[in-house]
Amino acid sequence: MKKTVLILSAMLMGSGLSWGLGKDNLITLNNTLRLAWNDNYYQATSNKTSTGMITEQPEIMINLNRENTFLGLRYRPSFVWFTESSVSRRQTVQHELDASLSHTFSPRFSVSVVETFRRGVQPELQDRNNALILPDQSYMENTVNGTLGIQLRQSTRLDASGRFYIMRYDNEAVSTNTDYNIASAGLTLRQEVSKATTISGSLNYDNTSYRQLSARSANTFSIGGGVDHTFGPRLLGSLSGGYQLKSFELASISGQNSPYGNFSLTYLFNPRLRFTAGASYSLWEADIQPYASQERLSSYASLGYDLSTRVAVYLSGGITRGKYLSEQTYTPSGDSTAQGGNDTIYQGSLRASYMIDRHNFLEATYQYTKAASDVRADFAANLFDLGWRLSF
Repeated sequence: MKKTVLILSAMLMGSGLSWGLGKDNLITLNNTLRLAWNDNYYQATSNKTSTGMITEQPEIMINLNRENTFLGLRYRPSFVWFTESSVSRRQTVQHELDASLSHTFSPRFSVSVVETFRRGVQPELQDRNNALILPDQSYMENTVNGTLGIQLRQSTRLDASGRFYIMRYDNEAVSTNTDYNIASAGLTLRQEVSKATTISGSLNYDNTSYRQLSARSANTFSIGGGVDHTFGPRLLGSLSGGYQLKSFELASISGQNSPYGNFSLTYLFNPRLRFTAGASYSLWEADIQPYASQERLSSYASLGYDLSTRVAVYLSGGITRGKYLSEQTYTPSGDSTAQGGNDTIYQGSLRASYMIDRHNFLEATYQYTKAASDVRADFAANLFDLGWRLSF
């Protein structure tokens, strides 16, 4: 509770700064209270743990605009209380911080930096034999993305980008096998061939480095291209694809060469009804031990409808399928009998929001999640959530 008071006090003190920032700057304070019920918190096949959750989420957002510079900050801690006594952590504090900075040096040169920080808790994960894969634990992840944009000609742009990602777990045993960094660099050339169409070509390099279990470290090269096209005032589309080559530091872990692809489509039926769909296929970091990599195929679709100026409903769903290969397994002892398999996650949600007035908003959400897996325990979970957001 003391932490809550300190954070809320700091937010209120910060709101006084807005008087000196000028009309192009904005400080927004929000507070959300959420009541939720999860009927399978630990994602178990049987002996499910149901729990209620009470979440308090203060939030501060700061936007500072200058002629050539924009700075955006968003910080949202979450104080969560669980009603079920069998949940190992009866209360948790989680943190979300997003920051972005962009600056235009000249009509030809610009730079942007985006940082995303998360401090949270993950519930335990079990395999198909109910053996513990990852315990209930705290984690920290941070991503920094930077892009240098060069306008070569009026219709031609070159972006040089870099990314650094870190994942850290508090549990020492998990940290030893799972902590990793990803350092990435890439070049993307975009050419506007018409007002409706832009084509691009890209070259990227990713280095995944495990802090302790270095044998799982890998290098990935990707080359590809894409096209963005506006079919009309109501239909927008994007398509990209290419080829990836992935090699591991340990020779006994088989490398992977695979095509990759992404597409997205947005259709505006009218100003109140909109539809979005997309899919992607690529090589991805494995989040299930002892696998070093996965081939991931994901698809999603969402439909949003504004019933009135105050009421809106959203329907969305998605499927994510990870393919794990037996020849891409590794354990600290050097041998593994793990078999390959597929891990498929189905998700669907229905959300309704109601604006009481310009300061008060109500939101109700139902989410269903189901896993059908060869490499971990199958499960199904239902989440019901009711939230009240107050915006100052």
